[in-house]
Amino acid sequence: MNQRTANRLNTAINQYLDSRDLLDKNPGWVIQESLVGGLGVFATRDLQPGEVIFRDSPVIIGPRCLPDCSRICASCLSKTPLKQCKNGCGLDLCLNCPSTGHQNQCEFIRKCLPKSVALTEDFRKTLYENYTPITSLFLSEKDKDVIRCLIAHDRDRHGHEIDSLKTIGLQFEKNDEKFMRFVCCAMDANAFEVTVGTNESQTSVRGLYPLGSLANHSCVPNTTHVFDNDQRMIATASKFIEKHSEIFQSYTRLTWGTAARLYHLHITKHFVCKCPRCKDPTEFGTFMGSVLCKLCRGIVSPLNPFKAAARWRCRDCQNVITGKDTGELMTLLGSILKNMASDDFPFMLKFLNGKLKDVVPDDNQVAVELKFKIVWILGHRNGYKWNDLPTELLQIKKTICEDLLQLLEKLRCGQSKMRGLLLYELFCCKREFYNRDNKQITEIQALLHEAALILKYDATANEELKNAWKIDSI
Repeated sequence: MNQRTANRLNTAINQYLDSRDLLDKNPGWVIQESLVGGLGVFATRDLQPGEVIFRDSPVIIGPRCLPDCSRICASCLSKTPLKQCKNGCGLDLCLNCPSTGHQNQCEFIRKCLPKSVALTEDFRKTLYENYTPITSLFLSEKDKDVIRCLIAHDRDRHGHEIDSLKTIGLQFEKNDEKFMRFVCCAMDANAFEVTVGTNESQTSVRGLYPLGSLANHSCVPNTTHVFDNDQRMIATASKFIEKHSEIFQSYTRLTWGTAARLYHLHITKHFVCKCPRCKDPTEFGTFMGSVLCKLCRGIVSPLNPFKAAARWRCRDCQNVITGKDTGELMTLLGSILKNMASDDFPFMLKFLNGKLKDVVPDDNQVAVELKFKIVWILGHRNGYKWNDLPTELLQIKKTICEDLLQLLEKLRCGQSKMRGLLLYELFCCKREFYNRDNKQITEIQALLHEAALILKYDATANEELKNAWKIDSI
């Protein structure tokens, strides 16, 4: 498939989903030309909040190319006890792997490997971090054609996985190497991070979802997605989507300020987002990327969000500073966050309520990240379990959850996954208050049920949420 057209993509994606038994009889989506650029996914009917828009299956899935990531089975992606493949390819398999998909990869790796190469730990580590493109060689021709339909970055920084494999001795035929490099570029442009495993055995992998990758980006998305136990993507409407409207997802974190989002999208996806949020220096009145004026403590925002070095102006005293000044401040704050111990709650709270308040607004992205860190500590970490929390800390968590939920509303996130997670944390917090006061929790059940509806189908959701789905579906 050399020509990338809407008709070709609709045919290829429909056939792909049908082969996985995931094609709806009356799909709520269609691929068309987009005003954003290129092609996009559009609603064929009105879509209600929470409605499933599509289900998708990864055409390729495998470990993220990160140093020192925890290993999983090269065949079934399980994190159960592993052993080195007995046939000598260098990859790890779980002890009783139910999958039969490893044999072809194993034979291929051994064929490409000179006998003089020793399977050292460094060799096995590099192979594990970079072997995913090899799996693409054993796809059907139809699945390969689906991949060829996708956008692929062709810059020098992409395709380094193949270079890494060659440095440890693997030798590839020209056509195989060419296709694998294309797959690497397609993965860099389109892959999703997927959590596999449960509880303590969780890890993340990268999956290439053909339909999921075709939805264009917006920092004000109208969809959210989760992954089920079989790594299938379930995309739902996070807000009402009118018929013929474009379906958007976010390629970046919604809790980042505009400068951070634009930089991330430029480096990883090679485009500049021009969505309503990026155009608004105030980010819908949240001031997530703003700082405080040194002269009057007013809020300082960029005059032009798309130019990092542009002038910034205080909304109160009109004092003007340079983008370089704000950039240096945000770099310093980012460094403090990075070096902060992940469980040092006392320091986090002191920094949040102390020095940070002197330099940035309450909803600046650094403050927001700190608040999320605190949410995942209180009630969960040793020494801060629900029964251990004094009333003061319970109140702090409750207030932070409510603040973050209000922030998501201002950002127009709708029924996003993050909203579902925060609603559940707020429910748990209020339940703890009610239990201590011997009150009935009936009036806060709505929090649990909304969280369950948003996180429905999510393989990583806990048992209480899954049980709530079952009750709601009766």
